[in-house]
Amino acid sequence: MKITLVVWLFFFTTQLLAQHGPVFPQPIKLEQTTDKFVFNGRLTVDETQIPKDLFPYFQELFGRQFIHLEAVPSKQATIRLNRIQTFVYTEGYNLTVSNSGIDIQYSNDESLRNAFQTLNQLIQNPKELAGVTVSDQPAFSYRGVHLDCSRHFFTINELKKFIDQMAKLKFNRFHWHLTDDQGWRIEIKKYPKLTSVGAWRDSTLIGHFSKQPVEYDHQKYGGFYTQEEAKELVRFAQIRGIEIIPEIEMPGHARAALAAYPELSCTGQQLPVVGTWGVFDDVFCSQEKTRSFLKDVLDEVMEIFPSHVIHIGGDECPKVNWEKCPKCKAIMTENKLKTSHELQSFFIRDIEKHVNEKGKVIIGWDEILEGGLAPNAQVMSWQGVEGGIAAAKQKHSVVMTPTSYCYFDYYQSGHPSEPLAIGGYLPLEKVYQFNPVNRLEDEYKQYILGGQANLWTEYLPNIQAVEYNAFPRLVAMAEVLWNKSKVPYSDFVEALSNYYLPQLRNDGVRFSTSFLDPKLEIRPYKTGISYGLIKPVNEVVFSLNNEMVTGINIERTPQVQEHRYLIHSNIGDQELRVCDYTFTSHLALGKSVKFDTQPHEKYNHNGSLGLTDGVIGGIPWKGDQWLGFNEDTILFTLDLEEVTKFNHLQIGTLNDPGSWIYRPERFQIQTSSNGKKFKNVAKSKMNGDLIEVKKKMKARYVRVLIYNKELIPPGQTGAGFTPWTFINELILSR
Repeated sequence: MKITLVVWLFFFTTQLLAQHGPVFPQPIKLEQTTDKFVFNGRLTVDETQIPKDLFPYFQELFGRQFIHLEAVPSKQATIRLNRIQTFVYTEGYNLTVSNSGIDIQYSNDESLRNAFQTLNQLIQNPKELAGVTVSDQPAFSYRGVHLDCSRHFFTINELKKFIDQMAKLKFNRFHWHLTDDQGWRIEIKKYPKLTSVGAWRDSTLIGHFSKQPVEYDHQKYGGFYTQEEAKELVRFAQIRGIEIIPEIEMPGHARAALAAYPELSCTGQQLPVVGTWGVFDDVFCSQEKTRSFLKDVLDEVMEIFPSHVIHIGGDECPKVNWEKCPKCKAIMTENKLKTSHELQSFFIRDIEKHVNEKGKVIIGWDEILEGGLAPNAQVMSWQGVEGGIAAAKQKHSVVMTPTSYCYFDYYQSGHPSEPLAIGGYLPLEKVYQFNPVNRLEDEYKQYILGGQANLWTEYLPNIQAVEYNAFPRLVAMAEVLWNKSKVPYSDFVEALSNYYLPQLRNDGVRFSTSFLDPKLEIRPYKTGISYGLIKPVNEVVFSLNNEMVTGINIERTPQVQEHRYLIHSNIGDQELRVCDYTFTSHLALGKSVKFDTQPHEKYNHNGSLGLTDGVIGGIPWKGDQWLGFNEDTILFTLDLEEVTKFNHLQIGTLNDPGSWIYRPERFQIQTSSNGKKFKNVAKSKMNGDLIEVKKKMKARYVRVLIYNKELIPPGQTGAGFTPWTFINELILSR
């Protein structure tokens, strides 16, 4: 189905869209002219003006379009290069296509690469090129993609293919996650057991982490990269303008290393490389012996990777063993440290000093802010933007990568056919809304280097799964990091469908078409709610319950219990996947809810109608049907607009401890006729996953209080953090 869709989309690629052309990310300025350059499959350039390693790459780039890039003397060249040393923008360029050929102004290798990537996408057929003038430069200097090769291992050739796709989108950083609990992936010659032992696990979890009972495949799994292979990938990426930033996790996520060298832990206990996911209490001990070991490791890593920045992780480090460990307590006493957070800061500062002495700087996840930020450290803000804002206000460089916009291991849609994912919900449109400097005062925006997409691979077992989760969301991320003045989302989607998806198909890249799913927009209506159909692209034709429609506006009242809409969508004669929407009617349908405790931005579908839109959250959860709260106490009030009698109240909750989601412990229901004076009608501990009250009630306002654990208990995934509370439809009935 996906292949035939893309074949059909090629029909549109000969036209230049008014709002977004065929170049991704969209240039800052691209204007069409009446000129036309005819080249009949042959482009020429003076190769002496191009670095030796770049010329073969440019030949390969155009060769994919069946175009021959040939070397000729400068006077005969149809691609004319003009290097301007004083060019204002480091990565910027100017490109002009006229009747006589192609002119490129650039300042260095980076800007020349960017110009050639743009030229490659401008070519829509191998014979002629429409006249254009392009003036372009990126909005952010750091445009990154992270890939976790610890949970699942990918070959060097697979990584090369992935980096090639990054280069086409003008990303310039590849964050290579090389070590974690489930595998150590980089050869360290001084410590060979890191790969002979730490690179292999005896089994891997089957299904989702939250599945009970837990199942494993009991098959040995692993692999690692030799130092020569890593250097080879570094050279490959450098030619494409991409710097590889290695990540060596510390002090947490250390089980693979500790399996090889258990004496580096607090307990000294011999434990295996783990085959399940989550956060583990067994971390690097803070003792000097461990820190010396890690400095040795980093010395070899810094010899392999020429990047100015080295990532040292620093995230999700439980302090349980530190707080019991005599060696850690001695370090704290000796250095007058009061808390385990200060001990982690001491650990990171010591590592930073060593890295700085080698002429490099460290970057870490935003937990390195806890206990005090190391003097020269950069911060990757993943838990939200708050950590990045705090670091920027301390005048530290920041890469914004919040889960709500940048975690591409999340579900792209709630469709039943979506492959298993860790959870969460991040559709293409949400990625396109990302702004790395949002909520920052102008004086601190200079410290935001840019943003990064993250691909964690617990549930991405092969490169095809990585590609499916990455594309087309990576295209949206490229847009927001390159061009602050991006076109409306609808125009971006049209261009994406017409131009970039065919390119991905030609390159043999698997991608998702979930953004083309039809959507029902839910709106309040005087007798309940109404549904309006949203088209993802203009060419889509819909049928609703087997009847052709051009647009719908269905009004429903609470008299009918359930409505089911099967929406078929077609582009030409090719059918996309069928979307099944089921809505439940009840007395609160379409009524407004005031949230005193706001749902988290990641899990807040449909605003004030999120609990009264008729949509009951599904299991396994995919994020788009549930409201999620990261607070231990939740308060909200339903307004029925008039005094109403009802005998039954229910609210669904979710219990998924592996994803840090816990069912509430207790709840309280209050009612009022005027919104001022409330009376208690129910107060109870939870019994199962359903908040439920069966009794005669009469009210206009219904206030709901939900209480969860303050912290996730020790020994559980996410121990010490506030658990998530997920709820769905608030149903009232007689």
